[in-house]
Amino acid sequence: MKIEYDRKAFDIKGPASPIEIAKEIGMQLKGIIAAKIGETLVDLSRKVDCDGGLSFLDFNSKEGKEIFWHSSAHIMAAAVKRLFPDILLGMGPAIDEGFYYDFYGVKLGDNDLARIEQEIQKIIKEDSKFVRKEVSKEEAKALMRHNRFKLEIIDESTPPYLIYETGDFVDLCRGPHVPSTRYVKAVKLLKVSGAYWKGDSKRDVMTRVYGISFPSKEELESYLKLESERDKHDHKKLGRALELFETSPLSPGSPFFLPKGAIVYNELVRLAREMDKKYGYQEIITPIIAKSDVWKTSGHYDKYRENMYRVNPFTGEDEEYALKPMNCPFSTIVFKSRIRSYRDLPLRFSDYGFLHRYELEGTLDGLFRTRLFEQNDAHIYATEDQLEGEISKILDMMKELYAIFNFTPIMVLATRPEKRIGAEEEWDKGEEVLKSVLENGGYKYTVKEGDGAFYGPKIDVYVLDFTGRPESAYAVFTVQIDFNLANRFGVRYVGADNKEHVPVVIHRAVMGSIGRFMGIILENTAGDLPVWLSPEQVRVLPITDRNKKYSASVTEKLVKEGVRANADESNSTLDYRIREAQLMRVPYVLVVGDKEEATKTIAVRTRDGKTKYGVGLEDFSGTMLKRIKERTFQIA
Repeated sequence: MKIEYDRKAFDIKGPASPIEIAKEIGMQLKGIIAAKIGETLVDLSRKVDCDGGLSFLDFNSKEGKEIFWHSSAHIMAAAVKRLFPDILLGMGPAIDEGFYYDFYGVKLGDNDLARIEQEIQKIIKEDSKFVRKEVSKEEAKALMRHNRFKLEIIDESTPPYLIYETGDFVDLCRGPHVPSTRYVKAVKLLKVSGAYWKGDSKRDVMTRVYGISFPSKEELESYLKLESERDKHDHKKLGRALELFETSPLSPGSPFFLPKGAIVYNELVRLAREMDKKYGYQEIITPIIAKSDVWKTSGHYDKYRENMYRVNPFTGEDEEYALKPMNCPFSTIVFKSRIRSYRDLPLRFSDYGFLHRYELEGTLDGLFRTRLFEQNDAHIYATEDQLEGEISKILDMMKELYAIFNFTPIMVLATRPEKRIGAEEEWDKGEEVLKSVLENGGYKYTVKEGDGAFYGPKIDVYVLDFTGRPESAYAVFTVQIDFNLANRFGVRYVGADNKEHVPVVIHRAVMGSIGRFMGIILENTAGDLPVWLSPEQVRVLPITDRNKKYSASVTEKLVKEGVRANADESNSTLDYRIREAQLMRVPYVLVVGDKEEATKTIAVRTRDGKTKYGVGLEDFSGTMLKRIKERTFQIA
């Protein structure tokens, strides 16, 4: 075997396991849980006989975490099986943060989690090895003969058929896994929920148990502390508490924006439209439903049809229609509405149409993952020579907009995927342009090989969440080069040579989904929205009944000047009304009593509890209007 490790080449007599290779090359395996040879992930004890680059994985790597959490899912399943021998096992993968396992034939609740955790600790102490075995299809079926879910998986799989034994527990699995159960030092089961088998609402309802695990108790404690803080930033809880949006099982994945939420949402849309106008975009409005032929032509149908809402609205007709999952093809129809010249280019179309995508119900997440959403979408038609300049302007627009929210962009260049359309020279050109824009603009970026769209390379932008950890950053912005869309729809412009040419299309969404962008802002601010974005910017509180007339005049003046202000003239105590305003995260509370009325002033209390007395109403309203106009992020 020819192995490359740490830029050095080694000749290893094969077959050999990563443990044996490590010993031969003098590598210490403390903290190592698995290995990777070439592109193949392997158990440390698995003997292999192949050439390639060798890397060792610990918990701090992405692949290492997935292996660690997948192994933890097996340990949890083993514990549940011991406690409830008659259950049927479903699937138990690692997820972005932690793991879950689906069970059938048992009703579990949060009260059962502590008992399962105790059994998990017993299994960890047993130090059982994860043993990989390759079996025939018949042997696999014999082992799983009492579990119809596993038999279904076997029938849908192709060789090799693999199982892993961990003590007395056996499961179908392709692995790899940590060497033994003792590698998992700390486990916390988080919640129980329902889930459909394979995400299909027509199939069996499973009991899903979620968990998290770490190589040390200290790491678990740090995680739980962070989770406690995350709970305060959860946009779903904030949305309900602040009366911004609701969800309903009658329309899963389609948020209902309440009056206050509609204000926040529309302020973001207004900002997006202002930015589009500033950067030379023309807004178009396109249909929400069309014949499926549109997406067959664009190439999206083959890739996304399972996520499309496809309908046959007319009885007796075979023609299929679909609710649009993306705007891209519709801009071609607008472009073709008249003859275009090279002088018209670049032509920038923005489109705020609502989109529908069928996401599995178990993946829906407040405003972050929905079935109905609206993007500040745009498509630019340009010549190849204009690409670099246009994409530079898009990044300028992104920087200007993100500065309003104190977002620091994390740039990623995504290159050609394995399954793609278009000529290789076009991909070369597109990747070269994006790289040039990033480097000439002084942007720091990383490269994700093979992560581009099927029609072209792209730049994706992430922004940090409130923790400031890159691994939990939100994906927000994308700009993509497409050499294929215009050609597929017969889009042409007349060049300076008086001949027809095919434009290049640039796909661009600076905010991404408006709702998701709103959710990110809610989480990053923990609901303390900047004054310009707050649904209620000022609440006026009269101290006594005799001050109500003055509070009404203060409120009326602010409203006339364009401030979202309300007066709370209820009979509750002043302290109670101040507390109510704080709970609703109102940026400014104006308290008016006899003294303020006599001097025609106000007492201004900010959201952080600081109060300034004797403030002139004109001075306050002037400062307010300035902060609203400038979209100042901080309020105090």
